[in-house]
Order: sequence, then structure tokens, then C-alpha cells
Amino acid sequence: MVLALYAATAILLLWLVHHFVRPLSWAAALVLFVLPLAITGPAVVTGGVYGPVDYPYASEPLSALKPLYGIGTPHNAAATDVYGSMFPWRRTLQASLQRGEWPLWNAYMLSGNVFAAATQSAPYSPITLIACLLPAAVSFTYTTSIWLLIAALGAFLLARELDCSEVAALVAAAGWMFAGSTVLYIHTAMGGTLVYEPMLLMAAGRVARRPGVASTMLLGFVLTLMVLAGHPETLFLAVLAGAAYGVFELVRARVAPWRAIGAAVAGGVIALLLSSIQLLPFFEAVQQSAELEIKQKYFTTASREMPAERVLSILATDLFPHLHVRQWVKPPLGLTQAETAACGSIILALAVYAVWRRRSAETGFFFAMALACIAVESRWEPAVVALKKLPLMGITYEERLAFTAALSLAILAALGVDELLRRRDFRAAALTLTIVLIALAAGTWWLQRNVVLAITFSDWGDFKIFAELFFLGAAALLLAFRPPLRVVAPTLLALLVAQRVLSEGGTFKTFPAESAYPPIAIFEPLKNVREPFRFVGQSYALLPGTNAFYGLEDVRGFDALHYSPSIKLWPLWCTFQPIWFNRVDDIGRPFLSFLNVRYAVVSDTAPVPEGWRKVAQQRGAALLENTRALDRAFVPRRVKLGLPVDEQVAEMKKQSDYGDLVWLTASVAPYERDNGPGRVSVREYSPGGRYLLDAAMQRDGWIVISETAWKGWRSYVDGRRVEMQNANASFLSVHVPAGKHAVRVVYWPESFVIGRAITFATLAALVIFAVMKWIAARRERLTRG
Repeated sequence: MVLALYAATAILLLWLVHHFVRPLSWAAALVLFVLPLAITGPAVVTGGVYGPVDYPYASEPLSALKPLYGIGTPHNAAATDVYGSMFPWRRTLQASLQRGEWPLWNAYMLSGNVFAAATQSAPYSPITLIACLLPAAVSFTYTTSIWLLIAALGAFLLARELDCSEVAALVAAAGWMFAGSTVLYIHTAMGGTLVYEPMLLMAAGRVARRPGVASTMLLGFVLTLMVLAGHPETLFLAVLAGAAYGVFELVRARVAPWRAIGAAVAGGVIALLLSSIQLLPFFEAVQQSAELEIKQKYFTTASREMPAERVLSILATDLFPHLHVRQWVKPPLGLTQAETAACGSIILALAVYAVWRRRSAETGFFFAMALACIAVESRWEPAVVALKKLPLMGITYEERLAFTAALSLAILAALGVDELLRRRDFRAAALTLTIVLIALAAGTWWLQRNVVLAITFSDWGDFKIFAELFFLGAAALLLAFRPPLRVVAPTLLALLVAQRVLSEGGTFKTFPAESAYPPIAIFEPLKNVREPFRFVGQSYALLPGTNAFYGLEDVRGFDALHYSPSIKLWPLWCTFQPIWFNRVDDIGRPFLSFLNVRYAVVSDTAPVPEGWRKVAQQRGAALLENTRALDRAFVPRRVKLGLPVDEQVAEMKKQSDYGDLVWLTASVAPYERDNGPGRVSVREYSPGGRYLLDAAMQRDGWIVISETAWKGWRSYVDGRRVEMQNANASFLSVHVPAGKHAVRVVYWPESFVIGRAITFATLAALVIFAVMKWIAARRERLTRG
């Protein structure tokens, strides 16, 4: 099924490019089709999982199942986002689609969180939606394969726009597709966005050279696909590179810029309108998130300057891929950053050859862009200071311009191959490759003697040094013997692919599909529980995100956006871990009962806290039930209104029974009152953000729902919409009068409603415009005929 879906999508994509963007030869199309399979082929053919499904087996309860599925030591420790977020988000999206709901709310982490508005699940991307036809974990085999194809195709098209031959353009395709950052991030929203960057540059160049309807629409659609891929920061940096390239082409064309500027603006507007369904909720959510505040504080207070040794380590990673994502023990520089410009020694050597042998404007531009981006990546102060003057760069991780540096090197390599073929310049090319080989060999020797790296997993990257030196040496030897011209570029391409597969092919492993979240015996009793409840794993038990595959709603997790007030409550029940999930060590904390945590997985040797009882046990793990857990919706005995959030949190720290007293956020003078009494039960519930409650109140009062109170929740009492108040700083509450009432609470943001209308209206307008253009063109052909 994976192979069939990949083949169908790839053939359609290549056909669309051939007919509407640029013609492709059969040979080029076939190479592009096959290139991604050099990385994901075993998983595609077998229907396996290309990705880190092994990491959740590192802790209970899955650890007991490791022998059954041949799981060993976790393969890639850098893949936290993949198994902790990307895989679970795909399962959450599938569950929303299966329920016939828009993917607006994620109940499976953080006591509920925004879903589509956080963007990184890419729920509206065509690639994601097609992938949902497959099981969630397996679907990433398809997703990564198509994204790798898009990366290769985009670099190929960009090189062809620079008048490179097809075989030279294929070198650019392989260089960019196999770049270290591309392969490492290919499962993530960052990777899904950056693969479009060469297409963006190509479209920007066309707008500059030939502004018109076709180039405007191409730019608009590429930008839309990048927005829907879900990583705004990578999109922003790619747009900067695209703008720079567009200006370069505009200056080179020596024409009045106004038509091109108008076409570029129109393309941007089309993209904004088409992606409004995602952008408007995102803009609304980000204003409520802790991330905005954290980034603003970080970039204004933290020093971005780096010691010289650290800068040199970054530059070394660009030149020596075996240093990528490695821990430096001596000197003690820590973990090298994951962002790198490394494309391999063959690409580097061919790029160097292009710089000194191909004297052209495009060579100068891509060389300058590579140098500028590497300077920023390594945080060279003058470059960083200049860049920070641009809008939004003040809250952007500028080191991710390493992606653009890698793309620039791949394009330079293609230009170099073309120059070699044009000049029959074997001697100069062989000399260049040999000098680069000697330099890299000397550098590798020095690093091996003077730098100590932490021991890494034995089956990932063992042959990187060999691949870098051996295949570059083979390429230099090839050119030294002056082979027939027709075999030079194909052989260089073959050597490049072999080098990069050996170097980067082990970044992720392929696992059998059945190893992706198999049944867990101790969860069987939970299938009979009808009312909504939440779950937690003690310490590292059932790593957050994994729960989504078992239909369990975990209070832990980490996401692209976190509701700002909820962060202030974390000390009440969990331990913050930077760039990972909020760990729970003490499941006896009272606030967990407020959060509706009814069940917990712990080690089978862990003591059972007071108020908990053991429900089930298996080797290595036990399932406990919290007898004090509050219902998801309940009527507290007392409420306190009017206190500022910080004062609420301060008082909450002293509370032990959150069913007795709840704090409500309201613009009134602070006071406390009895609440109700009353009873409430959940008649209907959907993890997509929908409650139907039956309330019986002896006196008026507030119903509290332990669901995170992002803007967009609506409440109705007997069909009449009523306002809501935040309870305990971060959750929902609804005031209900005395008597029996039906209460409906639903997450349905106005920003989504407006954005959806704009997106569909724009899409309809574009379809009508395309049909009218087609009819007009057909009439013209008939008239001429």
C-alpha cells in the first residue's frame, strides 16, 4: 500500500511539473522518482515504518515487549519531536477525520490543546491528508518519501532555471535531498517546509524575469504549500532567501521592477488567502501562547555571542558530517547543533570548482548566499546584527539559515558540473577535488587526534568518514583519467548518491509495521470505562505522545504552542524539562486529581500512593487508579472570584482539595461564595472538543471543566450562548442557573470560521478563473483553426 501510494503521488507530481512548470525527460523523471527510495526504499517496499518507533520501548510498559519485535537500544536520540509529537499528531488527525470533525482540538496531551492552530501537524497539507490513508506510523514512510522527492525535484527545477543540463541538475537534486539537515528533519514540519525552498526560489526568479499570471500563480501555490506544511519560522527564512534571489534576478534582468513587484505581492496575497484556514487560527493562538513571551524574552535578554571554539565547531560540522549531532567531550563544547550546511565532500568540492572556474552572476550570487548564511549560522556578529534589523528576525533562530547554505552549495555543484562538461575541464576539476580531499583528510586526521566525541549508537553514521573521503577520492580519480564525456556526470551522480546513502542512510531505521504501538495488556480494563478520564505515566513511563495510539488522554506532552496561563500551574503537578515533556514524578500531587487523572502507569516496583489502587500488572509495569480523581466536569463546593492570575496560583499552591475550592477569573472585586450545590454528568463527549452535559443545580453556580481554556470555546445553556470564565487560571467554567439544564460546550473558534470561508472562497474564485482562462484559450484556438 505504501509503495502504491508513493508511486501514484510521485507520478502525478512529476506529470504536473512536466506539463505546467517545465518539461522533464523520461530519464530525469525516473531518477527523481527513485532517488528518495535510496533512503526510504526498504520501508516503502515492505510497508514498514521509517522512523523512531523504537524510542517508546525504552520505558515501561512497552519495554517488556522489546524482544517480541527485535527492538534494541534507541537508534536516534535526536528524534524527540518525531516520536513525541509528529507521530501522535498524525494519529490525532486521523481520529478527527474518522469522527467527521475538523482537526481543531487535541485532547491527547496537556489537558487539551489547540491542534490545527499550532500548525506543525500540517493538517491541511495535501501530503498529510493523503498520508492519512495509511496507519499513522506507517504513513510517515510515505510522507518522508514524498517530501524527499519534492526536495529533489525543487533543486532540479532551480538548477534547470539556471540553464544547467538535466544531468547536472540531478546532482543539485541529490545534493539538496541528501543534505544532513534535510534527512535529519524530514519527519518534521520544519523538514516538510524546507523541502519547498528551491521551488520558492525558482518561482521568485520567474516572477522577476517574466511577471505574469503563470509565474504569479506558481509563486502563490508554492507559498501556500509551504504555509500548510506547518513551520512558520522556516517559511520566513525561506522567503528571505527567495526575496534575495528575486531581487538578484530583477537587477540582472535590468527591467522596470514594478510589474515583478506587483506579481510577487499578488502571489503572496493568493497564498495568504488560500491558507487563511490555518493562518487566522494560528495568529489568534500565538498571542495566547507562552512561546511568544518566551521567545521575546530569550532573544532580548540572552547573549547570542559564542566562544570562538563553539563557532569553529559549527563550521567544522559543515565540513565534516561525522560531527553532526554529536556530543563534544574534549573540548567540552556539548552537543553540536542539528542545523548544518553539510552536503558531503563531493558537493563541496564541485561547489569550490564552480566558484573559481565558472565566472558568472549566478555563481557569484549563490556563493555569496552560502557564505552569508554560514556566517549567520555560526553567529558571526556583524552578519547577525545586520540580519536582526529585519522585521521578525528578533524572534527567529537565525542558525536555520544553514538550510539555505546547503541549498546554495548544491546549486553551485550543479553549476560546476555543467562548467566541467562545457569546458571538458578534467585537469582543473581533478585538481580541485584532490585539493579538497587532502584538506578534508588532514582536517579529519586532526579532529580524530584532538577532539573526543561521546560514544554514539553503533549503527548510525559509522561509515561517514570513509564515505566522505573514499567517494571524493574516487571522483577525483575518475576525472584524472579523462573518461568519455557522456559518462562523467552520471558517474559523479552515482558516486554522490552512494556517498550520501552511506553517510546519511542510517539516520533513521526501518521497523516492521507491527512494532508500531502494539497492544498493551494492562490497558485492556480501560476499554470499558465510558466517562472521559485522563492518564499519566510516572517519570518516563509510556513516553508522552505514545498515549494517542491507545486512545488515552495524557496530561503530559509538549507542543508547538502552550497556553500561557497553564505554564504557571506546572509547579503544582509536574517538572518542566526544556525541549521535552513536563515530567510527573509524584502521582500523588492533588492537582492531578483536579486534572481528571484517573489512571497512571508506573513501574511494577513503585509504591502505591495513598488514594490510589492497583488495577492491573504486567512484567515491568502496573496500572493504578486514582480514587480521588475529580470528574472532567464537576460542581465545586466554593468559588473565589476576582483575584489576578498570579495570586490565584499562589493560593492554589496551598490547596489540597480542588473539588472544594476553585478560583475563577473575573473582572470583579475579589470575593468568595458557596457554589451550587449541584450535579453534572457527561451525556456526550468528543476528543475533538465537544461536551454535552446534563446539569441539575439546586442553586445557581459554576460548572468547571478541566479543559484548557484557549480562546475559541463556546458554551450554551439550553441552546442560549453564555459567556465562560477561566477556572484555576487555565481551565473552563460555565455559570448555570438553578434547575435542570442541557449545557453544550464546544471548541469552535471564530478565527477558524472566518479563515475557512476565505480559503474556500479563494479556492472557488481560482477555479472559476482557471476555467474561464481555459475556455478563452480554447475559443482562440478554434478561431485560429
